[in-house]
Amino acid sequence: MMQRLVALLMILAAIFAAVPSPLRAQADYKRYFDEDNLPKVREIFNQGRYDIVIQVCEYADRRGQPSWEWRVLHFEALAAIGQYEEAYDEAKKTADRFREDLGALLRLHRFFKTHGHKEDADARFADLNAAARAMPKKDRTTLDLVHLGEAALILGADPAKVLEQYFGPAKMAKRKGKEVPPGLLEAHLASARLAEAKEDLKKAGEEYAAALRLAPNDTEALFGMAKVLFPNDREAGATYLEKTRAEAPLHFGALLLQTESAINFEQYEAATELLNLVESVNPRHPEAHAYRAILAELERNDHAAFEQARQTALSVWKDNPEIDYLIGRVLSRKYRYQEGAEAQQRALAFDPGFLPAKLQLALDYLRLGRVDEAWPLAKEVAAADPYNVLAFNLEVLEKEIASFASVKTPDFIIRLPPEEAEIYGDRVVEILTEAKNTLGAKYGLTIDHPTLVEFYPDQQDFAIRSFGSLGGDGLLGVCFGSVVTMNSPGSITAAKSNWEATLWHEYCHVITLTATNNKMPRWLSEGISVYEEKQRQANWGQEMNPDYRKMILEDKALTPVSEMSQAFFQAKDSMAVMFAYYQSMLVVEHLVNTHGLEKLRAILADLGEGVLVNDAIARHTVPMEEFEKAFALFATKLAESYGPGVDWTKPKPEEMNPRVILSIATYLKDHPNNFEARRLLTEQLLQVKNWDAAIESADALITLLPDYTGQGNGYTLKALALRGKEDAAGEAAVLELLAARSAEAFQAYQRLIEVNFEKGNWDGVIANAARGLAINPFTERIHYCSGCAHEAKAQPALAVRSFENALRLNPANPSEVRFRLARNLKGDDPAAAKRHLLDALADSPRYREAHGMLIDIVDGRTTAPVAAPPAAPATSPAPAPVAPKDEPPKRVPLPGAAPTPVPAPQ
Repeated sequence: MMQRLVALLMILAAIFAAVPSPLRAQADYKRYFDEDNLPKVREIFNQGRYDIVIQVCEYADRRGQPSWEWRVLHFEALAAIGQYEEAYDEAKKTADRFREDLGALLRLHRFFKTHGHKEDADARFADLNAAARAMPKKDRTTLDLVHLGEAALILGADPAKVLEQYFGPAKMAKRKGKEVPPGLLEAHLASARLAEAKEDLKKAGEEYAAALRLAPNDTEALFGMAKVLFPNDREAGATYLEKTRAEAPLHFGALLLQTESAINFEQYEAATELLNLVESVNPRHPEAHAYRAILAELERNDHAAFEQARQTALSVWKDNPEIDYLIGRVLSRKYRYQEGAEAQQRALAFDPGFLPAKLQLALDYLRLGRVDEAWPLAKEVAAADPYNVLAFNLEVLEKEIASFASVKTPDFIIRLPPEEAEIYGDRVVEILTEAKNTLGAKYGLTIDHPTLVEFYPDQQDFAIRSFGSLGGDGLLGVCFGSVVTMNSPGSITAAKSNWEATLWHEYCHVITLTATNNKMPRWLSEGISVYEEKQRQANWGQEMNPDYRKMILEDKALTPVSEMSQAFFQAKDSMAVMFAYYQSMLVVEHLVNTHGLEKLRAILADLGEGVLVNDAIARHTVPMEEFEKAFALFATKLAESYGPGVDWTKPKPEEMNPRVILSIATYLKDHPNNFEARRLLTEQLLQVKNWDAAIESADALITLLPDYTGQGNGYTLKALALRGKEDAAGEAAVLELLAARSAEAFQAYQRLIEVNFEKGNWDGVIANAARGLAINPFTERIHYCSGCAHEAKAQPALAVRSFENALRLNPANPSEVRFRLARNLKGDDPAAAKRHLLDALADSPRYREAHGMLIDIVDGRTTAPVAAPPAAPATSPAPAPVAPKDEPPKRVPLPGAAPTPVPAPQ
């Protein structure tokens, strides 16, 4: 790039020394001069050498060069170095001189609009319209089509028609060898800008990619790719940012996007250095000062410095809505939704029709729980811009949420589909009420307003509600402070995670974010939430495992406490993210165990006042360097104590064949405590159905690592062997050990329900039904078995609740479920019992027991049911899904890679 710049500068030197050829007419010479030199000057402009551009444009003006582009480049370069007043004067002169050149008028309109000269921008409308109408169709070039399309958009044309009538035909131009016809590149860039403005990042990316195939070094296309990729694929976006800066080291857009990324990742010094580069070229750059205002708020909690930087940003254009829009958008990314909403309100006070601020305010209101104020704003944006993807998606979401049921208490508003509310709504209230009482008292916080909690069975709805875009496939829940959104426990995304633990985790975020006014780093909030999961139930949260042990002792993957935020921001894969959660929890555990809960509460109070987390920790515990050393020692000892007698070496291929039992057994003779070899041997013995040997090997595996419940754990393998031997009692005993240690052993819970059901162990059925429903409350079989167990224990009210849920989930034999409901209802509600019996007989007219009970009820014989052990069916019917709703409207996707899967993040 530097060599090319030097070559261009040498050419420009030749421009200054050029003398008109006597063999050419003067007019022709000037035209040739423009054709030869404007491309070179454009390239120098794109590389950020505005000082040189200004000199050359002034020289061209003195020569009387005819092209309007010399004048446009001149005032654009003046604005780029902060000489806004001079740029405006030059633009006014250009506007007076070039009233019929469409290209000039477009650039003038853009300049006036982006620098706050509304009257001058509006004055171009008539000129644009006249210039467009004056262009004969038969004479239109490819570049003319692009200009006409851009003019049409400014004048309010339908974007779809612009694409069809102008940009589309322009993109049909064919290359001639390596030569790109004028206008083809511009057509793709214009299409990309239009898609980006409508939040259609996928389409924008496709157009920018097409532009790069034509011009691989084009800075607008490179930066455009960076912008559309960055929200969902940070690594790819960063790559294009580097490519942009390789071509133009001081590219303002790239530098400012890198600044925002650094702020998001709490790399405040790096952000300051990037802003210094911007201001080395333009000391008055409005967006640079807006970012300085953000830094003053986030890094230093300096409100006076914030307002000073904000006013500097507004000094170029005092009513610029972009400034507060930018400030608010970035603050909202840092969970500062109230401050973000206030910034958008200021932006809209400057320009009530500024749609980006209006849409962002709608998102902020949704996250603040002010949903009744959010939806009208989203509708206003959709009405003003029908092609805006996010506004359209929010409209669809509102219609979906309108169908939700609301479960309300003085402390909570819980919204979820009505069929789901009937099944687990009461349990949600129970968990949230317990969490509010327990965690509120523990952290000394009383929340005096209802918390909004929403459950979404559709991943699209969850993503739009939570992030304003599609994605987040691995996320179970999100907390914004007073609002929690969660994937429904029956959704595909929820898989086999424990939704009750997730709900507890998310409500803990409500407590900590409220206590700190949303001014706490993600790592500490996540660490406290995981820590409190374990305090609520020992097998919730995260435990040490072989992967974490290796990361601590062998990979040296512990992040210094002073840099904990980077553990999340710089995570390379899902395992690194999971470890970030785990280490965050360990930091909190170490802090509480060593310094006490009151110190943690004091740290949270400081954070609420704007104190930075490292300063707050040092203020209430010990200096950070000392704290980090003590924590590293704590974590290291914990890892070393995990499986102290285990041989963690991974067998080499030349030492052991993992597919041959004899080879593995031989290796274990010399390495009896090798975890990997013992696991492989147990699995191989199961495959060949050598049950006794598999049980013996599984016992050895359990002895090596009794707390391990991950994939290939000894308990699961031993249970499989015992089941192979048809030893149901032994199998149940082992599965109980696993169930006590794992809150997500869904298959174990299901098997324990069946074994205990067959034995008539009703307490065991009830206990494991509760465990299973904490993972998937839509499993009909679990509700049925739970109902039978409660009936057998003479607990009719609990039996009725379980059977009603089983009936809602489309059981294989609804008549039997209705009969059981009637039997448990006839003592307290004979009318309801009669209805269930009539429904049962409508489906099964020859159901004799139902006939007999109906006669008893009609005759007035409605004594309470006597506990009777129910018979177990020969097979367990597959769980039936919730009755499907009408298909929701399809969304226009906002593309991008899904975030790394993480458990219950903030």
